[in-house]
Amino acid sequence: MKYPLFKVHVDIPAAVAEFTKVLSSGFINEGIQVTQLTQEMSKLLQTDKLALVNSCTSALTLALRLSNVEYVDNVISTPMTCVATNTPIMASQAFITWADIDPTTGCIDPTSVEEILKTSIINPVKAVMAVAWAGNPPDLERLRSICDQYGVKLILDAAHAFGAKYKGKQIHEWAHHTCYSFQAIKHITTGDGGAIVCSDQDDFSRVKKLKWFGIDRDHAKDEKGNWNGQSWDFDIIEAGFKFNMNNVAAAMGLSQIPHVNNIISSHVKNAKFYDELLLNNKFIEPLRRYDSAESTHWVYTVLLKDDVKFEKNDLLRILNQEHEIEAGHVHVPNHKYTCFNNAISTNLNGLELFQKKQFSLPCGWWLESNDIAHIVSCVNYACERLQ
Repeated sequence: MKYPLFKVHVDIPAAVAEFTKVLSSGFINEGIQVTQLTQEMSKLLQTDKLALVNSCTSALTLALRLSNVEYVDNVISTPMTCVATNTPIMASQAFITWADIDPTTGCIDPTSVEEILKTSIINPVKAVMAVAWAGNPPDLERLRSICDQYGVKLILDAAHAFGAKYKGKQIHEWAHHTCYSFQAIKHITTGDGGAIVCSDQDDFSRVKKLKWFGIDRDHAKDEKGNWNGQSWDFDIIEAGFKFNMNNVAAAMGLSQIPHVNNIISSHVKNAKFYDELLLNNKFIEPLRRYDSAESTHWVYTVLLKDDVKFEKNDLLRILNQEHEIEAGHVHVPNHKYTCFNNAISTNLNGLELFQKKQFSLPCGWWLESNDIAHIVSCVNYACERLQ
């Protein structure tokens, strides 16, 4: 595909150099590279409560444990996301109640969340799971206020939104637990990996243990961050998981750290150019973004306007097959999957409207302004044909 929706950035010489350090050390488990990457990520995200893990899914699982989600508890979540957002809820043996989304943003609707919290009488709601769709933060201030009012935890799935901000703050400052993804197609990758940021120091101390069976590996590292396997003078109070990141994954992450700001700024620049080109477009419009939010535009999601006379899939077929533009749906609404049949559904009119109109265009660092102009030109040409 000439214009792919996703493309990983790899500085091959730097990655090889970092891998060589790990492989020649004879130690590939969690050690000094993980310590170094933790420090670098903490600087980038401006937090001292970040723990690296082996996937964002693991981070979400930990966030649910920290929120004390247990068997038959209830978690309010959005169905408009990757299935990886919601399978950890099922794995926790909790129930899901689907909240509707705002059809202009693709993000969970705080009004829907509040209505569920007002009327939920079957199972205790322990957490609300929100997603920053396409890199765009949801209405975090209102969501946090609602969660605090009802005594539930706000978990933010920020897999699409590394580096995004809301009201001038890093988005994790608005949630109790925020989960980032370094999976293969994200802004920055470790091959597969993730991070969890906690707002509370006690939760952070707990999560450092939970990610490795219940043992805080930092307790068994020397001053350089190397593993000291002889330090076993501790007890395991709470059984945890095998969710730690290893040095091989961290090595890839370290090779990308010098490029992160340029990667994100390229996404933001391309999205701004899309915004300019689509101003008053006859056929499509950008997602609405909150004035107080700074998106990192993992992809650029657009909406078909109400008066178009053609089917969205016909447009996508032309863009993919005739113009080699990988436009399409990033995720399928989760409520359609059989594994979520036991989830409690509310009114999902916003979701249905969004899914009928939305699709995403490439927006990444591998595109220049002339590529964005060409993509928009092809979209307009295809729409004219179909209309």
